[in-house]
Amino acid sequence: MKKNDKINLTIQNYGCNAEGVAVFDGQVVFVPYSLVDENIDATIIKQTSKTNLAKIDQIKNVSQERIVAPCPYFAKCGGCQLQHTNYQNTLKIKTEIVQNAISKIGKINCKVNDCIASDNQYAYRNKIAMPINPKTKSLGMYRPDSHNIIDIDACMLQKQKINKLIKIFNQYLNQTKNTIFDEQTKKGLLRSLVAREIGDTLLVTVVINGDTLPDAKFLYDLLKQNFDNLGLSININKLKNNVILSNNFKNLFGIDNAILNEYEIKYQINNQSFLQINDNIKHKIYDRIFEQIKDDIVIDAYSGAGLLSAMIAKHAKKVFGIEIVEEATKLADNLAKQNNLNNLTNINGDCAVELPKLLSTLSNTEKQNLTIVLDPPRKGCDKNVVDAILNAEPNKIIYLSCDPSTLARDLYLINQSNKYNINFIQPYDMFPQTKHVETLVVLNKK
Repeated sequence: MKKNDKINLTIQNYGCNAEGVAVFDGQVVFVPYSLVDENIDATIIKQTSKTNLAKIDQIKNVSQERIVAPCPYFAKCGGCQLQHTNYQNTLKIKTEIVQNAISKIGKINCKVNDCIASDNQYAYRNKIAMPINPKTKSLGMYRPDSHNIIDIDACMLQKQKINKLIKIFNQYLNQTKNTIFDEQTKKGLLRSLVAREIGDTLLVTVVINGDTLPDAKFLYDLLKQNFDNLGLSININKLKNNVILSNNFKNLFGIDNAILNEYEIKYQINNQSFLQINDNIKHKIYDRIFEQIKDDIVIDAYSGAGLLSAMIAKHAKKVFGIEIVEEATKLADNLAKQNNLNNLTNINGDCAVELPKLLSTLSNTEKQNLTIVLDPPRKGCDKNVVDAILNAEPNKIIYLSCDPSTLARDLYLINQSNKYNINFIQPYDMFPQTKHVETLVVLNKK
């Protein structure tokens, strides 16, 4: 089998990116936008030493679960992978993705709970980051698995204000003479648009390859005609890579932050801050986490800017947040001070180093009521952090993951210790219509 070969396939299951998986002549073939039991004619478009990627030419046996995607950009834009099937089937696919990871990577025989649905399957995202097309001087999204931009005038996953913003910003682009950054030449000023919609507040950030934004007042005036509670900032990013944001933000007009009050914690959020993009699912997950914490001693091992640690402090006897980024720890300290959280201590440093130090200060009674919370980045936990946790032997481990593969890898290490039983593995549809899935796991000491 080689590139451009025409083959006939029957889809058997799903891969980790929600694509259909088939076997042809003893080789695995991945087919995006296909569904289980469909018989398709396909063309091989890419090969590696282990796998083959194919595109659909014709579906000969159409699945009953298939629907017409409502978005005109589906399959052209790389943002969504699952609009071609009904929502209940989407939940089944995501459950299967997590189950496969737990079984194959984690080597764990444990049934994964059915994926919990989002109340909103569209218009749920509170944030967007859009590149600007230098060829058309228009906002867009990247095509699947590429950095080629397709122009779009609305995204069905976004809330109302952000979609309105897209049209207004395109008007700004068309009425000004600003140059657009080109990834090939590394020249041009305007790179991308980042925006966050929180309640009645809209925070707009223009990412630039320069020091100032020409016509900024013109843009702000356009925005003020349409939005009341508004902030406009720039992010100065002169790096010659694909990272969207630098740490250099400057507020130009309007408000700098949105103020939220959730779970008795008052906090500020801006376009630099991390915030779960689906408020409905975030609340379902956090409610479940807080149910697991009853007057415990809690260590939040990847505490970031301290928001989850602060919320946990409302339920726990004592909380320690460990974070390696110094600036994030400072933000966490300010958050704790603003909310009068006297039972929360933030520690700056590597969790693998700081966790053993912290444990040496706890009494035996505190250690017996110890819960460790893990909410790592997509790459999962460092092995030395997992080793430190296993040496600590907490009474409970709560692990929130945005990547089933790295979650399964880390659970394998924990399971090999033979010290813990898995209470439950619960996927949540934080990202409807996409391949991504959030998973909450609770483990109890044997």
